[in-house]
Amino acid sequence: MNKLSIIFSLLLAFFSVSSTHSQGVNFSDLQLNIGIFTGVMEDALELDQNTGLFGMRLGGIYATYLVGQGVLFEVRTPLANERNRLSLVSLNSAMQPLQPGENPFERIGRQTRPLTSLPQENDSTEAYGLYQNMMERISKVDYSIAVSKAIEQASVSVRSLRTLGNIDDVEYEELQIELEVMRENMQENIDQIGALEQEIRVASAATNQADSVESEVSSRLDLLLGKIEPLRQRAMSRAVELKAETELAEQRYIARWHDEVSEFEQNLYMVMCNYGSTLRALPEDENISIILKGLGEDSETTTRRPDKIHILLKRDVQECQQGEIDIAELRERSEHYSY
Repeated sequence: MNKLSIIFSLLLAFFSVSSTHSQGVNFSDLQLNIGIFTGVMEDALELDQNTGLFGMRLGGIYATYLVGQGVLFEVRTPLANERNRLSLVSLNSAMQPLQPGENPFERIGRQTRPLTSLPQENDSTEAYGLYQNMMERISKVDYSIAVSKAIEQASVSVRSLRTLGNIDDVEYEELQIELEVMRENMQENIDQIGALEQEIRVASAATNQADSVESEVSSRLDLLLGKIEPLRQRAMSRAVELKAETELAEQRYIARWHDEVSEFEQNLYMVMCNYGSTLRALPEDENISIILKGLGEDSETTTRRPDKIHILLKRDVQECQQGEIDIAELRERSEHYSY
Protein backbone atom coordinates (compact mmCIF):
# COMPACT_ATOMS: atom_id res chain seq x y z
CA MET A 1 0.00 0.00 0.00
CA ASN A 2 1.46 3.34 -1.03
CA LYS A 3 1.63 6.44 1.18
CA LEU A 4 -1.37 8.12 -0.52
CA SER A 5 -3.55 5.09 0.13
CA ILE A 6 -2.54 5.03 3.80
CA ILE A 7 -3.42 8.71 4.25
CA PHE A 8 -6.77 8.21 2.49
CA SER A 9 -7.58 5.22 4.71
CA LEU A 10 -6.79 7.19 7.87
CA LEU A 11 -8.95 10.12 6.79
CA LEU A 12 -11.79 7.78 5.90
CA ALA A 13 -11.57 6.10 9.29
CA PHE A 14 -11.52 9.47 11.07
CA PHE A 15 -14.59 10.80 9.30
CA SER A 16 -16.37 7.49 9.79
CA VAL A 17 -15.80 7.67 13.56
CA SER A 18 -16.83 11.34 13.66
CA SER A 19 -19.96 10.61 11.66
CA THR A 20 -20.84 7.67 13.89
CA HIS A 21 -20.28 9.76 17.01
CA SER A 22 -22.33 12.70 15.73
CA GLN A 23 -25.13 10.36 14.75
CA GLY A 24 -25.38 9.37 18.41
CA VAL A 25 -26.04 12.96 19.47
CA ASN A 26 -29.50 14.44 19.25
CA PHE A 27 -28.53 17.99 18.38
CA SER A 28 -32.01 19.40 18.86
CA ASP A 29 -32.28 17.99 22.37
CA LEU A 30 -28.72 19.00 23.19
CA GLN A 31 -29.30 22.54 21.96
CA LEU A 32 -32.40 22.75 24.13
CA ASN A 33 -30.49 21.37 27.14
CA ILE A 34 -27.68 23.86 26.64
CA GLY A 35 -30.12 26.76 26.34
CA ILE A 36 -31.89 25.80 29.57
CA PHE A 37 -28.64 25.22 31.44
CA THR A 38 -27.24 28.55 30.23
CA GLY A 39 -30.26 30.35 31.65
CA VAL A 40 -29.94 28.46 34.93
CA MET A 41 -26.26 29.40 35.21
CA GLU A 42 -26.90 33.06 34.44
CA ASP A 43 -29.62 33.21 37.05
CA ALA A 44 -27.73 31.24 39.73
CA LEU A 45 -24.53 33.22 39.20
CA GLU A 46 -26.49 36.49 38.99
CA LEU A 47 -25.02 37.37 35.62
CA ASP A 48 -28.38 38.62 34.31
CA GLN A 49 -28.67 41.33 36.98
CA ASN A 50 -25.66 43.44 36.05
CA THR A 51 -25.99 46.23 33.51
CA GLY A 52 -23.58 48.96 32.52
CA LEU A 53 -23.81 52.19 30.59
CA PHE A 54 -26.98 52.51 28.46
CA GLY A 55 -28.28 49.30 30.01
CA MET A 56 -25.70 47.09 28.31
CA ARG A 57 -25.14 43.77 30.04
CA LEU A 58 -21.84 43.38 31.85
CA GLY A 59 -22.19 39.63 32.21
CA GLY A 60 -23.46 36.74 30.16
CA ILE A 61 -22.83 33.20 28.94
CA TYR A 62 -22.28 32.09 25.35
CA ALA A 63 -22.32 28.38 24.58
CA THR A 64 -21.37 26.09 21.71
CA TYR A 65 -20.95 22.38 21.16
CA LEU A 66 -17.89 20.60 19.75
CA VAL A 67 -18.54 17.08 18.49
CA GLY A 68 -16.49 14.51 20.34
CA GLN A 69 -15.31 17.04 22.91
CA GLY A 70 -18.33 18.45 24.64
CA VAL A 71 -20.08 21.69 25.41
CA LEU A 72 -18.13 24.92 25.81
CA PHE A 73 -19.42 27.84 27.90
CA GLU A 74 -17.80 31.27 27.60
CA VAL A 75 -18.63 33.22 30.75
CA ARG A 76 -18.29 36.99 30.94
CA THR A 77 -18.61 38.48 34.40
CA PRO A 78 -18.53 41.99 35.91
CA LEU A 79 -15.36 40.84 37.68
CA ALA A 80 -13.44 41.26 34.43
CA ASN A 81 -14.59 44.88 34.24
CA GLU A 82 -13.61 45.40 37.87
CA ARG A 83 -10.15 44.13 37.00
CA ASN A 84 -9.87 46.75 34.28
CA ARG A 85 -10.03 49.41 36.99
CA LEU A 86 -6.69 48.19 38.25
CA SER A 87 -5.26 48.54 34.76
CA LEU A 88 -6.49 52.13 34.63
CA VAL A 89 -4.93 52.92 38.01
CA SER A 90 -1.62 51.36 36.93
CA LEU A 91 -1.71 53.31 33.67
CA ASN A 92 -2.26 56.59 35.52
CA SER A 93 0.66 55.87 37.82
CA ALA A 94 2.91 54.84 34.94
CA MET A 95 2.10 57.91 32.85
CA GLN A 96 2.68 60.43 35.66
CA PRO A 97 6.51 60.20 35.72
CA LEU A 98 6.53 60.62 31.93
CA GLN A 99 5.02 64.10 32.18
CA PRO A 100 7.99 66.45 32.39
CA GLY A 101 7.64 69.42 34.67
CA GLU A 102 8.75 72.85 33.62
CA ASN A 103 10.25 75.23 36.10
CA PRO A 104 7.82 78.18 36.18
CA PHE A 105 10.70 80.46 37.16
CA GLU A 106 12.20 79.80 33.75
CA ARG A 107 9.01 81.21 32.24
CA ILE A 108 9.51 84.40 34.20
CA GLY A 109 12.66 85.15 32.26
CA ARG A 110 10.82 84.64 28.98
CA GLN A 111 7.67 86.52 29.96
CA THR A 112 9.18 89.54 31.69
CA ARG A 113 11.25 91.70 29.40
CA PRO A 114 13.45 94.27 31.13
CA LEU A 115 12.34 97.85 30.69
CA THR A 116 15.95 98.95 30.79
CA SER A 117 19.27 97.30 30.17
CA LEU A 118 20.71 95.21 32.97
CA PRO A 119 23.25 96.91 35.18
CA GLN A 120 26.82 96.15 34.30
CA GLU A 121 29.51 95.63 36.87
CA ASN A 122 31.36 98.78 35.81
CA ASP A 123 28.18 100.93 36.04
CA SER A 124 27.82 100.72 39.80
CA THR A 125 29.31 98.15 42.11
CA GLU A 126 26.49 98.70 44.60
CA ALA A 127 23.71 98.40 42.01
CA TYR A 128 25.34 95.39 40.41
CA GLY A 129 25.78 93.74 43.80
CA LEU A 130 22.12 94.35 44.70
CA TYR A 131 20.91 92.83 41.46
CA GLN A 132 23.21 89.84 41.70
CA ASN A 133 22.23 89.16 45.31
CA MET A 134 18.49 89.31 44.64
CA MET A 135 18.69 87.26 41.46
CA GLU A 136 20.81 84.65 43.18
CA ARG A 137 18.26 84.28 45.97
CA ILE A 138 15.45 83.88 43.45
CA SER A 139 17.40 81.38 41.34
CA LYS A 140 18.02 79.20 44.40
CA VAL A 141 14.28 78.78 44.99
CA ASP A 142 13.74 75.19 43.89
CA TYR A 143 10.16 75.11 45.04
CA SER A 144 8.22 75.45 41.83
CA ILE A 145 9.17 72.14 40.21
CA ALA A 146 8.74 70.30 43.50
CA VAL A 147 5.30 71.79 44.10
CA SER A 148 4.16 71.22 40.51
CA LYS A 149 5.17 67.57 40.58
CA ALA A 150 3.75 67.05 44.06
CA ILE A 151 0.39 68.50 43.06
CA GLU A 152 0.33 66.42 39.87
CA GLN A 153 1.18 63.27 41.83
CA ALA A 154 -1.55 64.08 44.33
CA SER A 155 -4.02 64.61 41.49
CA VAL A 156 -3.15 61.20 40.01
CA SER A 157 -3.69 59.60 43.42
CA VAL A 158 -7.05 61.31 43.83
CA ARG A 159 -8.24 60.00 40.45
CA SER A 160 -7.02 56.52 41.36
CA LEU A 161 -8.85 56.60 44.67
CA ARG A 162 -12.09 57.46 42.91
CA THR A 163 -11.51 54.75 40.30
CA LEU A 164 -10.99 52.19 43.08
CA GLY A 165 -14.15 53.36 44.82
CA ASN A 166 -12.41 54.63 47.96
CA ILE A 167 -13.85 58.12 47.65
CA ASP A 168 -17.18 59.31 46.33
CA ASP A 169 -17.83 62.22 43.99
CA VAL A 170 -18.20 64.71 46.84
CA GLU A 171 -14.86 63.74 48.38
CA TYR A 172 -13.27 63.78 44.95
CA GLU A 173 -14.43 67.34 44.30
CA GLU A 174 -13.23 68.48 47.73
CA LEU A 175 -9.75 67.07 47.12
CA GLN A 176 -9.61 68.58 43.65
CA ILE A 177 -10.53 71.98 45.09
CA GLU A 178 -7.78 71.62 47.68
CA LEU A 179 -5.22 70.88 44.97
CA GLU A 180 -6.50 73.68 42.77
CA VAL A 181 -6.03 76.15 45.63
CA MET A 182 -2.42 74.98 45.90
CA ARG A 183 -1.95 75.52 42.16
CA GLU A 184 -3.41 79.01 42.38
CA ASN A 185 -1.19 79.89 45.33
CA MET A 186 1.82 78.59 43.47
CA GLN A 187 0.97 80.63 40.38
CA GLU A 188 0.34 83.72 42.50
CA ASN A 189 3.78 83.38 44.07
CA ILE A 190 5.35 82.88 40.67
CA ASP A 191 3.68 86.02 39.35
CA GLN A 192 4.81 88.01 42.37
CA ILE A 193 8.39 86.83 41.97
CA GLY A 194 8.26 87.78 38.30
CA ALA A 195 7.03 91.27 39.18
CA LEU A 196 9.66 91.61 41.91
CA GLU A 197 12.38 90.55 39.52
CA GLN A 198 11.30 93.28 37.14
CA GLU A 199 11.40 95.85 39.92
CA ILE A 200 14.90 94.74 40.83
CA ARG A 201 16.01 95.19 37.23
CA VAL A 202 14.59 98.70 37.06
CA ALA A 203 15.88 99.73 40.48
CA SER A 204 19.32 98.31 39.83
CA ALA A 205 19.56 100.24 36.57
CA ALA A 206 18.84 103.48 38.45
CA THR A 207 22.05 103.55 40.47
CA ASN A 208 21.00 106.56 42.52
CA GLN A 209 17.99 104.61 43.89
CA ALA A 210 19.89 101.52 45.00
CA ASP A 211 20.14 102.48 48.65
CA SER A 212 16.47 103.45 48.97
CA VAL A 213 15.01 100.31 47.41
CA GLU A 214 17.41 97.68 48.72
CA SER A 215 15.79 97.37 52.13
CA GLU A 216 12.22 97.40 50.81
CA VAL A 217 12.84 94.89 48.03
CA SER A 218 14.80 92.61 50.33
CA SER A 219 11.95 92.62 52.88
CA ARG A 220 9.37 91.85 50.23
CA LEU A 221 11.51 89.04 48.88
CA ASP A 222 11.91 87.61 52.39
CA LEU A 223 8.13 87.72 52.89
CA LEU A 224 7.47 86.07 49.54
CA LEU A 225 10.00 83.31 50.04
CA GLY A 226 8.53 82.77 53.49
CA LYS A 227 5.21 81.87 51.85
CA ILE A 228 6.82 79.50 49.41
CA GLU A 229 8.38 77.01 51.82
CA PRO A 230 5.16 76.17 53.73
CA LEU A 231 3.35 75.67 50.42
CA ARG A 232 6.10 73.36 49.20
CA GLN A 233 5.99 71.32 52.40
CA ARG A 234 2.19 71.11 52.35
CA ALA A 235 2.06 70.02 48.70
CA MET A 236 4.74 67.36 49.11
CA SER A 237 3.23 66.08 52.34
CA ARG A 238 -0.21 65.82 50.72
CA ALA A 239 1.24 63.98 47.75
CA VAL A 240 2.94 61.44 50.03
CA GLU A 241 -0.24 60.91 52.06
CA LEU A 242 -2.45 60.40 49.02
CA LYS A 243 0.05 58.09 47.33
CA ALA A 244 0.26 55.90 50.45
CA GLU A 245 -3.53 55.86 50.66
CA THR A 246 -3.76 54.85 47.00
CA GLU A 247 -1.23 52.03 47.39
CA LEU A 248 -3.14 50.66 50.38
CA ALA A 249 -6.44 50.97 48.52
CA GLU A 250 -4.99 49.12 45.54
CA GLN A 251 -3.71 46.28 47.73
CA ARG A 252 -7.11 45.92 49.38
CA TYR A 253 -8.88 46.08 46.04
CA ILE A 254 -6.69 43.30 44.61
CA ALA A 255 -7.23 41.10 47.67
CA ARG A 256 -10.99 41.68 47.55
CA TRP A 257 -11.07 40.96 43.83
CA HIS A 258 -9.28 37.63 44.25
CA ASP A 259 -11.69 36.71 47.05
CA GLU A 260 -14.65 37.49 44.80
CA VAL A 261 -13.19 35.41 41.96
CA SER A 262 -12.71 32.46 44.32
CA GLU A 263 -16.27 32.82 45.55
CA PHE A 264 -17.55 32.98 41.98
CA GLU A 265 -15.67 29.80 41.05
CA GLN A 266 -17.03 28.05 44.13
CA ASN A 267 -20.56 29.03 43.14
CA LEU A 268 -19.84 27.83 39.60
CA TYR A 269 -18.99 24.33 40.81
CA MET A 270 -22.05 24.38 43.04
CA VAL A 271 -24.20 25.14 40.00
CA MET A 272 -22.50 22.35 38.07
CA CYS A 273 -23.17 19.88 40.83
CA ASN A 274 -26.78 20.92 41.39
CA TYR A 275 -27.95 21.50 37.82
CA GLY A 276 -25.44 19.73 35.56
CA SER A 277 -27.90 16.90 34.90
CA THR A 278 -29.80 19.36 32.70
CA LEU A 279 -27.30 18.43 29.97
CA ARG A 280 -28.93 15.01 29.49
CA ALA A 281 -28.27 14.85 25.76
CA LEU A 282 -24.54 15.39 26.20
CA PRO A 283 -22.65 12.10 25.67
CA GLU A 284 -21.37 10.54 28.89
CA ASP A 285 -17.71 10.56 27.83
CA GLU A 286 -17.60 14.23 26.85
CA ASN A 287 -16.61 17.34 28.76
CA ILE A 288 -18.19 20.48 30.12
CA SER A 289 -15.66 23.24 29.51
CA ILE A 290 -15.95 26.74 30.94
CA ILE A 291 -13.93 29.80 29.96
CA LEU A 292 -14.03 32.63 32.49
CA LYS A 293 -13.08 35.62 30.36
CA GLY A 294 -10.39 37.86 31.83
CA LEU A 295 -10.22 36.07 35.20
CA GLY A 296 -6.98 34.13 34.73
CA GLU A 297 -3.75 34.61 36.64
CA ASP A 298 -1.48 37.39 35.38
CA SER A 299 1.57 36.36 33.39
CA GLU A 300 4.87 38.17 32.90
CA THR A 301 5.07 36.91 29.33
CA THR A 302 1.99 38.75 28.07
CA THR A 303 0.14 41.99 28.72
CA ARG A 304 -3.19 40.43 27.73
CA ARG A 305 -5.57 39.57 30.52
CA PRO A 306 -5.62 35.75 30.52
CA ASP A 307 -8.76 33.68 30.84
CA LYS A 308 -9.44 31.01 33.48
CA ILE A 309 -10.44 27.66 32.03
CA HIS A 310 -12.23 24.82 33.86
CA ILE A 311 -12.81 21.41 32.25
CA LEU A 312 -15.13 18.89 33.92
CA LEU A 313 -16.14 15.38 32.86
CA LYS A 314 -19.88 14.88 32.57
CA ARG A 315 -19.71 11.68 34.60
CA ASP A 316 -17.99 13.56 37.45
CA VAL A 317 -20.78 16.14 37.40
CA GLN A 318 -23.35 13.34 37.56
CA GLU A 319 -21.57 11.70 40.48
CA CYS A 320 -21.61 15.00 42.33
CA GLN A 321 -25.33 15.45 41.80
CA GLN A 322 -25.96 11.89 42.95
CA GLY A 323 -24.01 12.54 46.15
CA GLU A 324 -21.18 10.15 45.35
CA ILE A 325 -18.66 13.02 45.51
CA ASP A 326 -18.90 16.51 46.99
CA ILE A 327 -18.22 19.86 45.37
CA ALA A 328 -14.63 19.94 46.63
CA GLU A 329 -13.95 16.56 45.02
CA LEU A 330 -15.58 17.69 41.80
CA ARG A 331 -13.30 20.70 41.67
CA GLU A 332 -10.26 18.57 42.45
CA ARG A 333 -11.04 16.20 39.60
CA SER A 334 -11.47 19.02 37.10
CA GLU A 335 -8.73 20.53 34.99
CA HIS A 336 -8.26 24.26 35.52
CA TYR A 337 -5.61 26.65 34.29
CA SER A 338 -5.03 30.16 32.98
CA TYR A 339 -4.44 30.89 29.33
